[in-house]
Amino acid sequence: MIVSTENLILRQRVGDEKAIDMMKEAGFSGIDYSFCSMEDWEQVVDRPDSLQTADALRRRAEARGICFSQSHAPFRFRFGSAMDESEYEYYRIVRSMEFASRLGAPMIVIHAILPTDDTDFMDYNLRWYSSFLPYAEKYGIRIAVENLPGRFSAAEPPTRRVLGSPETFCEIQDRLDSPYITGCLDIGHANLTYGDVPSFIRQAAGHIEYLHIHDNDGVRDMHQIPALSRYFGKDRDWAERSANPDRPKPNAFFAVPWDEVLAALRDIGYRGPLDLELLRFLCLFPTEQMPVTLQLIAETGQMMAKELAWLEGQA
Repeated sequence: MIVSTENLILRQRVGDEKAIDMMKEAGFSGIDYSFCSMEDWEQVVDRPDSLQTADALRRRAEARGICFSQSHAPFRFRFGSAMDESEYEYYRIVRSMEFASRLGAPMIVIHAILPTDDTDFMDYNLRWYSSFLPYAEKYGIRIAVENLPGRFSAAEPPTRRVLGSPETFCEIQDRLDSPYITGCLDIGHANLTYGDVPSFIRQAAGHIEYLHIHDNDGVRDMHQIPALSRYFGKDRDWAERSANPDRPKPNAFFAVPWDEVLAALRDIGYRGPLDLELLRFLCLFPTEQMPVTLQLIAETGQMMAKELAWLEGQA
């Protein structure tokens, strides 16, 4: 099972080439290439030789035994803008799709758009995603829809307005009905908008091929490292842990029940990457601490993969 993390913070600090090397050395088998908040997007993605750059990064990753397992498009497009390349933010998404395909990434997450008036959300976003399907086919890359917190600013409470329920998360994929559409379940976002993450997972069976993994307190979109100590005792044998009456008490600061989440992923037969989207965790550390921080994240993903494999063995 691929264990990956997004590369936004790291590549900003050390550049793309060194970021590949550091992620491999930390123990990752995949890279989530993020075009979000990419300060040097024009210099990297929109130059005449950008595709050659992508080819070189792919070769470097392959030589080191790591892959670009998924990617994330920019998300500055605003409701009401033109859904074509005359709109710069739309153009940036299209160029990012092409660049990601040359990296070898099989999919790119594109955010849904929240209307600012009474326009029907589903109708608008069916047009939005459909507009990218010719590019997806041209470049050979799939588009992943993602469940989002469903608000206009962080000051507002989370809502289910932007694919924040299993019903709408599945509905948009079903209605688009394309082999170039897939689903990326953001576990942290599901905790904010739905609460019962294991139930979300089970109800969305057959619609989840990718994940964004991070923890939060149920209120804020914190993108913090999963608090596995809430469920996994360091001295416990994996095979005895779930039956142990002395399991650690819940961590008061984080709300995702990771043992139940992994059990739900087992139940739906999840086989995709475990992608830890921890930009707000990584940014807390200076560049000098990046190697040990990356290693901690990779080990956390590997522990989750090990638990998932153990659960599968108990089925």
